Amino acid sequence: MSLFVPLFLTFYSLVHYYLYRKVSQAFSLSGKWRLVLALFLSSAVISPVLWRVLDRNGFVEISRPLALVSLLWMGFVIYFLLVGLIIDLYRRFHSPTPERAFFITLFLALILSAYSHAETYYLQVYRFTIETPKLPEGREIKILHISDMHLGPVMGEERIAMVDRVYREEKPDIIVATGDMVDGNMRGLDHLARKLANINPPLGKFAVLGNHEFYVGHDQAIDFLQRAGFRVLRGEITAVGGLLNIAGVDDPDGKRLGYEAFTDELAVLRNADTSKYTLLIKHRPEVRREALPYIDLVLAGHTHGGVLFFVGYTALRLLFETDRGIKELAPGKFIAVSKGLGTGGPPMRLFSPPDVMIITIRGQSPRPSPLRSPL
Repeated sequence: MSLFVPLFLTFYSLVHYYLYRKVSQAFSLSGKWRLVLALFLSSAVISPVLWRVLDRNGFVEISRPLALVSLLWMGFVIYFLLVGLIIDLYRRFHSPTPERAFFITLFLALILSAYSHAETYYLQVYRFTIETPKLPEGREIKILHISDMHLGPVMGEERIAMVDRVYREEKPDIIVATGDMVDGNMRGLDHLARKLANINPPLGKFAVLGNHEFYVGHDQAIDFLQRAGFRVLRGEITAVGGLLNIAGVDDPDGKRLGYEAFTDELAVLRNADTSKYTLLIKHRPEVRREALPYIDLVLAGHTHGGVLFFVGYTALRLLFETDRGIKELAPGKFIAVSKGLGTGGPPMRLFSPPDVMIITIRGQSPRPSPLRSPL
C-alpha cells in the first residue's frame, strides 16, 4: 500500500499529461491557456488523494460530492487514454487533423463513460444449484452471496436496495458477504447499517474482511458490519443449523498493512467436521490445494470481473481461479466468484455488470453438479 499511492499518482499524472498534449495540439493553445489547462489537470490529479484525506478526517460533507466528481472524471480520462491510443494508431495509416482526432476521442470517451456508469445499476442475479450427499435428501439451503458493495462516499442506499430486492424475491436462508463491504469513513452512515440490519435471513448473516476494510481501518469496518447484523468470521469456523459449516478468513492485505490478520485457511479447516457441507468464505478467489479435502464450496469476490471485461477475461484469470461465476476445483469442490455490487474506483463498468449469487445446496445422492441460470 505504501508504494501504491506514488505509483498511482505517477500513472494518473501521465494520463493527464496525455490529455494536456491532445488539447494543446487540437486548439493550438497560447501560453496563458496552457497554464490554465495545466493547473486544472494538476488539481484533477491530486483530487483522489484530497477527498480520501478529507473523508478520513471527518469532512464528509465535502469529501462525498468531491469523491463522486473525482471518480467520474477518473473514469472519463482513462477511457480518453484508451480510445486516444487507438486513434493514434489509426493516424499512422490515415491523417485526420489533431482537432478532428481529439473530438472523435472525446465523443467516444464520453459515450463509453455514460454507458459504463449506467451499467453499474444493471444487477445480474446468478443462480446455481449444487447437489450433495452431505445434506439429507430433499433438504435445501439457499445462500445469497454478496460482495464488494464499497459502501462509503459514493456507494450507498441504492446498493443495499439491490440486495433487499433480491432477498425479498428469493427468501434465502443465509447471507454471506465476501469482503469490501465498506470503503470510507462510516461515521454518519448509521442509516446504511440499519437498512442492512433489517435484512434477516433465518440462519444468519456472515462476513469476512476484504482489503478495503483494512485500508479504511478495520475497527470501524467491523463495528459497521456487526451493527448491520453480520457475524464477522476472522480465522474461525462455525456450525450453522446443524447442517453445514462456514469458515472465514481475513484478506492478506491486513498483514501487509501491519494488522493482526487471520489468513490461514488450512489451520481453520483442519479440525472441521467434514461429514457436514463446508463453506469457506474469503475475499480473494485463491484456494490452497491442501485445503480442498476440507471444503466443498468457496465463496469469494474482489475481482469486479475486471471492471473492464477484457481485464477480467485476461489478466485476472491468470492471477485468480476465475474472475466471475462458478468453477469446479476438483470433483464435487467448487468456487463461486461474485463480480460484486459496487466499485472501489470510478463508478463505471464495461460488460461486467454488478451481480449477486443465489446458491442452493440440495441434499441428494448423485455426484454434485452445478446448474447456472443468470437473469
